[in-house]
Amino acid sequence: MAVKFGLSSRQTIGEVGLALAVPRHDRVTADEFLRWVVGQSERFELVDGRIVRMMVGAKQSHNVVAANILAALLPQTKRGGCRTTASDTSVRTSPQGVRYPDIVVDCGPRDPNALEASKPVLVVEISSPSTSTLDATDKLDEYRGHGDIALILLVEPDVVLAKLYRRDAQGIWQVEKYDDIGQSVELPEIGATLALRDVYDTVEPSALPKLRLVEDAG
Repeated sequence: MAVKFGLSSRQTIGEVGLALAVPRHDRVTADEFLRWVVGQSERFELVDGRIVRMMVGAKQSHNVVAANILAALLPQTKRGGCRTTASDTSVRTSPQGVRYPDIVVDCGPRDPNALEASKPVLVVEISSPSTSTLDATDKLDEYRGHGDIALILLVEPDVVLAKLYRRDAQGIWQVEKYDDIGQSVELPEIGATLALRDVYDTVEPSALPKLRLVEDAG
């Protein structure tokens, strides 16, 4: 049965027919979504059971930074038996949630027919004007609730700035900030090191403005 969800914009679908045998107002499960999304020409995610059309047409700086991170991590993670992939690898964040991070490092069993990462250890989100707030709130909360994810990296493509959320041995999340082009992000959990100089290669990002203390005139 073709089911239409009357939605529009980033938080909706708008006139998309779904070949799912579910009532019109029922939400979609992650399993149903993953079966449906295969072969779709547009990009979608599943949020709280609702299918969300994702924006396309990112700036070149976003795409270059994504490609740089992929190129830097792929050979390193491969040595440890992990696979580093770009934005077509899904991460199931709940029974009714599926996200597509910009980069995923999957260290689970290999399955060429899998529709999702079996053990995502690192997820990377490269921000854009339309997604920076979402990446730092809703997505971050979903990723931190995932049992396998130990590293969440948020990267600004136009300014030298990366934030790493790292789960420690006690399960507590620690936050690390990197804002100097000479810094490197150590990722022993996946056997890799990510140099910011490599992340921003050919992008020419701006330096993050430094705060200055104002002395009391008195």
